[in-house]
Amino acid sequence: MKKGLIYIILLVLSVTNIVLSAIIVFAVVPSVQNSNDLVRKVASAIDLEKEGQGQHTADGTISIENTDIFSFKDKFTVELNPASDGRSHICVFTLTLTLDKSNSDYEKYKERLSSYEELMRTKVTGIISKYNQTEVVNNKEQILEEIRDTLREMYNNSTFIYSVGFGDFIIQ
Repeated sequence: MKKGLIYIILLVLSVTNIVLSAIIVFAVVPSVQNSNDLVRKVASAIDLEKEGQGQHTADGTISIENTDIFSFKDKFTVELNPASDGRSHICVFTLTLTLDKSNSDYEKYKERLSSYEELMRTKVTGIISKYNQTEVVNNKEQILEEIRDTLREMYNNSTFIYSVGFGDFIIQ
């Protein structure tokens, strides 16, 4: 009698195990596969973005051999948005673009930089002029990123413009 009861308990546990395994196979595995597909797509998108940036070092910067510089001919003189004091201020600076020579679009757009200089100057002036004196001083990095992104948009969102930098930055 005891052996029969033990066999029945083992049979019930085995059937329960099979049922729970089936639930896991049909309920959990498909959702895990969906998650894996999502992760795979995100990873491939990141790889594509990395490939578009050219040959960068491990920390995301480009090597000095792969850089080129484009400097605007004249200084920028931009009237800033009036500050809370109501006075007008101007900002005078030079602007330099760091270009990524390893980017596939570098050769395509390098020659166009000089011919589109006035258009780029207009866009840069528009960006700077919407800030007041305090905002320009406190947010230089943010402004440089905005300028870089706007200039990249001009060139079909190409990342051959690696960074933008101010020089001789004066606010009066």
